[in-house]
Amino acid sequence: MNWRDLFNTGRFPDRPARDDPARNPFQIDQDRIVFSRPFRRLQQKTQVHTMIGNAHVRNRLVHTLEVASIGRSIGFGVGAALRQDLAAAGRTPDDLGYLVQAVCLAHDIGNPPFGHAGEEVIAHFMQDWLAGPGAKSGLELDADLGFFDGNAQGFRILTRSDGYRERGGLRLTFASLGAFIKYPWSASDPRAARRGMPGVKFNHFATEAEAFGTVLRECGMAGPLPRHPAVWLMEAADDITYGLADMEDAVELEIVPFRTYRDLVMPLTDITEARLAEEEGIPQKIALLRSAAAGRLIVAAVEAFCQRQADFLAGQPLRGAKGLTDLLPPELAEPFRALAQANSDTLYMHPRKVQFEIGARDVLEKTLGVFLEASLAFVQAGGSEERLPLRAQQALVLMQDYRPRPGFSASETLRCAIDFVAGMTDDYAANLAARLRGL
Repeated sequence: MNWRDLFNTGRFPDRPARDDPARNPFQIDQDRIVFSRPFRRLQQKTQVHTMIGNAHVRNRLVHTLEVASIGRSIGFGVGAALRQDLAAAGRTPDDLGYLVQAVCLAHDIGNPPFGHAGEEVIAHFMQDWLAGPGAKSGLELDADLGFFDGNAQGFRILTRSDGYRERGGLRLTFASLGAFIKYPWSASDPRAARRGMPGVKFNHFATEAEAFGTVLRECGMAGPLPRHPAVWLMEAADDITYGLADMEDAVELEIVPFRTYRDLVMPLTDITEARLAEEEGIPQKIALLRSAAAGRLIVAAVEAFCQRQADFLAGQPLRGAKGLTDLLPPELAEPFRALAQANSDTLYMHPRKVQFEIGARDVLEKTLGVFLEASLAFVQAGGSEERLPLRAQQALVLMQDYRPRPGFSASETLRCAIDFVAGMTDDYAANLAARLRGL
């Protein structure tokens, strides 16, 4: 791969690049993402802790903004170190900083209500639905309707289902779309399997296969692992952000004491006990530790990328490393892994979180059932709403402009129901499920 192709500023689906004297092309991408409806809905979607009334605890939108901030710094840092390489491709360090910031703003845009628990619920429900009502319908349906991943849903939002619907989505640059693709394969690829479960991590549905191929081709993404190099920078920003922030939120919610946060994060900093003691309140101490740790991790991520740039441009998998943060120097790698493990052990199966995630299953199954039934009826009625029973007509009214349109394939029509449910906020999904039950 080469930087010139990787910075392709042509716009999806087939719009040529154009210069704007006031804005970098990737700033334009940022604006289109930030002003989109799916981005706004992140403000009421789960990051880790569901339906929290404490405004200091992060939701998915706050997390996204923090990732974009860290990502911009990493991108500028790498760009400055590779200034000559970028100049040869007609690009600047600013271009890489803005590109990474743009893709960080989009990185969770496809996440459903209730976070990763929501992904699993949707996938399991769709598998059961395909084996029941879907099989009885006699329709030929895409096999990947039985899988769901927020990354694939995000690619669908960016290229098809939102913004200019069916006409290019948000119409981002090919570079930003390429840098969005964490898993450059479909649900049927063996690499999509995790812990023996197929279709867990992938980046496009069958309905977006053509768009996906276009992005890879336009960016010249090739090699055994054809990932845009900026993906590694976005992932590093995400890892650093949630690694530090999830434990900070746990202190805010009194799940863990401050001393636990201090003991885990201080080894990532050069802060001394004496310096920390100068800060009087716990919020001030946390802010000092967080900023110092983030600063060191950003510098280390920049250095790690520059050391392996040739591998990234060759599309080579990294032996023994899944992400950029796995390449941190030992003095940072060990405490960073300890922090990640503590987050996993303490937070991700916390009783309060588990209660909401069990409830999320009931909420999403109810809403999916109603809107899939209506979408299936739409297919069977030949795309005519007038021929639908009243219940299906009413459900399509609730879907508003996410409702299926005449001429859609059966799979595309059913995916509209998934689009609508996956796009809901936590609050809206819970309230709507209750209303659909007459409560």
